Amino acid sequence: MSLSEQDFSNALRVAITAARCGVTLWRQPAGKIRTDRGTWVECAPVGAADLTGVVAPEGWRVELEVKGARTRETPEQVHWRERMTALGCVALTLRLDASRTLAENASDAVATVRAAIQHKREFHAAR
Repeated sequence: MSLSEQDFSNALRVAITAARCGVTLWRQPAGKIRTDRGTWVECAPVGAADLTGVVAPEGWRVELEVKGARTRETPEQVHWRERMTALGCVALTLRLDASRTLAENASDAVATVRAAIQHKREFHAAR
């Protein structure tokens, strides 16, 4: 069975919550979504990360673009990540490794998120 980007995204949200690393995440749809009534709902801008949230206690925004094993990052997604980083957010792209289990992928991604937050904390402490 091959793992999907959606599987990875869901596992990542659960793993980050379970890790108690001070990150609260939620899914962030981008673009427009058509409702069952035929109307449109505007979501985040095209290119926005799949998962977004905050880091406690600092209140920093976190933006996580979740990619499947072979899914390419679009120019809009690269621009979003770069823009969010420039604004002071923790913004990362996390890619599924098809040779590893879903649990291993989620664990690796949690470690990557933790390291990015720790790096940001050290940077701010040094200022």
